[in-house]
Amino acid sequence: MVTSPDHNPQDLAVLSQLIEVLDQLGIQYAIGGSLASSTYGMVRFTQDADITVTPFIDKIIPFVKRVESRFYVSQEAVMQANHLRTSFNLIHFDTAFKIDVFVEKDTAFDRGLLLRRKSLVLSGIDSPSVSFVSPEDVILLKLRWYFEGGEVSERQWRDIIGVLAIQGDALDFVYLRDQAQSLGLTTLLDRVIQESQQG
Repeated sequence: MVTSPDHNPQDLAVLSQLIEVLDQLGIQYAIGGSLASSTYGMVRFTQDADITVTPFIDKIIPFVKRVESRFYVSQEAVMQANHLRTSFNLIHFDTAFKIDVFVEKDTAFDRGLLLRRKSLVLSGIDSPSVSFVSPEDVILLKLRWYFEGGEVSERQWRDIIGVLAIQGDALDFVYLRDQAQSLGLTTLLDRVIQESQQG
């Protein structure tokens, strides 16, 4: 368990509202995206957050009822995301902060995201600890997004380099390389590791 760097307190307060609902309903989750890469690497402030959750088809109605007073939410989008293993978003009424919620895909790698999640302490969130995607999986997810986005996002690339630079030898490189191979990302992983070491 580690303490995260400072993040935008207002964003964390909004995220805390969603985490409280997920905990109440027993829905497993892991925070990813730029919030995770900032926690493990270089801080970068964003206007949104990403969170992966287990499918919760039997809890959709209570979930929507608990969040709809504070967030814009489409029950139809939540249902579709759960059935198709895609994503939906929540937009906080007071701040317009957006949270993209990704329903866990039915693949070995995606199921592993929640199995490998890490408990971290965030100053600014009321929960004793919150669940984050592991640093290795943050790297792999961002590499996948970078690849699927046409390999043009400098922000994604810099986020990955930041995690590699800060975490260094603490990373499980055997796992990284095995998963990169299965995801077709070996060339990109080798390239970003080399670039992070040069920096």
